[in-house]
Amino acid sequence: MFLQRVRHIFHAITIRFWWVIIAVFVLTAHFEITGNRNLTWPQRVKQFEHLESIRVIVQNAPESFQNVTIDFRGLDRALAQKFTEALNIDIKFIEVKAGQAMIDALHQGAGDFAVGTLSNAYNNVSTTKPIVTYQLQLIRHTDTPSPKTKNRNTFEIVVAEGSREARALALLGRQNPDLTWTESRGLSQAEIFHAVATRQITFSAVLGPEFRRVKGLYPDVVTDGPIGQALQLGWSFSKNSSKHLIAAANHFIDDNQVLIRDLIDEYVNHPTASVGDIKTFKKQIEKRLPKYEALFHKAAKANNWDPLMLIAVAYQESHLNPRARSPTGVRGIMMLTLNTMKELGYDSRLDPKQSIEGGAKYLAQLRSRLPIQISEPDRTWFTLAAYNMGLGHLEDARSLTKTQGGNPDRWLEVSARLPLLQKREFYAKSKYGYGRGKQAQKYVENIRTYYELLLWRAEIESDKASSFEEASK
Repeated sequence: MFLQRVRHIFHAITIRFWWVIIAVFVLTAHFEITGNRNLTWPQRVKQFEHLESIRVIVQNAPESFQNVTIDFRGLDRALAQKFTEALNIDIKFIEVKAGQAMIDALHQGAGDFAVGTLSNAYNNVSTTKPIVTYQLQLIRHTDTPSPKTKNRNTFEIVVAEGSREARALALLGRQNPDLTWTESRGLSQAEIFHAVATRQITFSAVLGPEFRRVKGLYPDVVTDGPIGQALQLGWSFSKNSSKHLIAAANHFIDDNQVLIRDLIDEYVNHPTASVGDIKTFKKQIEKRLPKYEALFHKAAKANNWDPLMLIAVAYQESHLNPRARSPTGVRGIMMLTLNTMKELGYDSRLDPKQSIEGGAKYLAQLRSRLPIQISEPDRTWFTLAAYNMGLGHLEDARSLTKTQGGNPDRWLEVSARLPLLQKREFYAKSKYGYGRGKQAQKYVENIRTYYELLLWRAEIESDKASSFEEASK
C-alpha cells in the first residue's frame, strides 16, 4: 500500500515535470516568434550592432548608375539604403544579373538579401512582405498583328533563360497550364527585346516598369496588355538568414509605406516623353553625339559630373547643335549667356569644347551652392532647375514649399509648387518675383527622360560587348 502511494506520487510529479518542460519550450518558441515582432525599433537596431555592413544583392547596371539615376531599379537600391540607415549599418551593393542569378548569389552567401525579387517564385527562399506589385506584359512590334483570339496564351512567348520574365511565366503557369513560352539560352533579355523590335521574334514579355526601358530603346515596340494576375515583389533571404534580420525587414516595410510610395513616385512614375520625342532623340543622338562624346566625358570627369547627365542637359538645351540660338540670347551646345561664359573664363560660346566645359563647370558651381542637407538624387534635380530658372527663383520655390508645410529639400514637393511662381498671388510675395516655374518643371522632367534613355543605351551597348566577348571565348 505504501509503495503504491509512492509510485502514484512519483508518477504525478513526473507528468507535471514534463508538462512544465513542454510549457517552457512553447513559451520560448512563442517569444522567439512574437517577442521579436513586438520589439521597438531601437531594440531591433541593438540586435545588429555586431554587423559592420549588410550586403545587398541588386541587379547590375552601368557604372553611371552609381552616381545619379532615375532608372526604376533605383527604387530597390534607395529603399535598401533607407533600411540599413535605419539600422545604422553600412551597405554594400553586390551586382549580378537579374533573375535566377540573384537567387544563386544569395544561396552562395554572396549577400545577406536580394532586392526586387518575385515572391513565392524560388525554392529555399524567404521573401518579405510585398513592396511593389507588377504585371507581366505581352509585347510585340507595332506592325506585328495583335493576337486575334481571346486566349493569347496560345501564342508562344520568347524570354531569356533565368530571367525575371522567365520566372514570372513559370509562376503564372502554375495557375494556367495552357500558358506556353520558350526560354532562350543564346540570347539575353535585352537581345530578345531588340529581336522583337526588328521583328525577328514575334512576342516576348516584360515585367512591370521594365516596359519603360523597352519603349525608350525601341519606340515601335508596343504592349498587348497584361498576362495573368499581378505579381508581388519584395526582398528575398536564404533559409539560413537570420530570422531577426527578416523580422526587422518586415517591420521596416510595414512602418514605411509612405516612404515606399514616395520612392515609387520618384523612381518609377515620373512622366515619359512621347514616341515622337524619343524617335527624334535617338536620331539626333546617333547623328551628332559621336563627334562630341569625348568632350562630354572629359568635361564631366573634370567637374565630378555624370557624363550621361551632361549629355542629357545639352540635348535639352540645343539638341547638340553648337550653333543653336534662343530668343533670349543664349547660344551654343550648352546655351549659356555671354556674361556666364566670361565669368567661367571662356570667350566663345560657339566653340563646342568651350561651351561643353563651361556648361559642366556652371552645373558643378550651382550644385555646390545648394544647401548641404539636400541629398542625391534630389540635389541633381535642383541643380538642373537652377540651370534653367536661376538659384533665386528656385529658392523662392523652396521657401514657398516650406511655408505650405512641405519639405523644401525634396524635389517632388518643390517641383509640385514651381508653377505657383507664375501666379500673382504667390510671385508678388516672393523675393525674386515672377518665375517660369512650369517651364523649369518640364525642363527637369525632359532631362530625366533623356538621361534614362542614355543610361539604357549605354547598358545595351555593354550587353552587346559582353555577348561578343563571350562568343569570342
